[in-house]
Amino acid sequence: MDTVKPPETCQFMSELRAQIDAIDVELIKLLVSRSRYIDRAIDLKKIEGLPARTTDRVAEVLDKVSATASEKGLDPGLARTLWTELIEWSIQRESEELNV
Repeated sequence: MDTVKPPETCQFMSELRAQIDAIDVELIKLLVSRSRYIDRAIDLKKIEGLPARTTDRVAEVLDKVSATASEKGLDPGLARTLWTELIEWSIQRESEELNV
């Protein structure tokens, strides 16, 4: 994002909404990047004979996300919910590609 204004400096809802919209674009860019890693995970799981779902890894990611959210001032429950969706989408995609 080129110019990030702190929320408290926004004087009008239009300014605030523009900032939120810009952040949303950045979040989408990060999700695209993340999905490319999922694509690569599919390739590597095929080579290594790994399943789409690895329960220990799911728990590890959710624990890390919750802890990081807490440290950074985001509701860890929200982070866990969002990442659960991301993880389940990723596993579904991997399952389809791995034919399981």
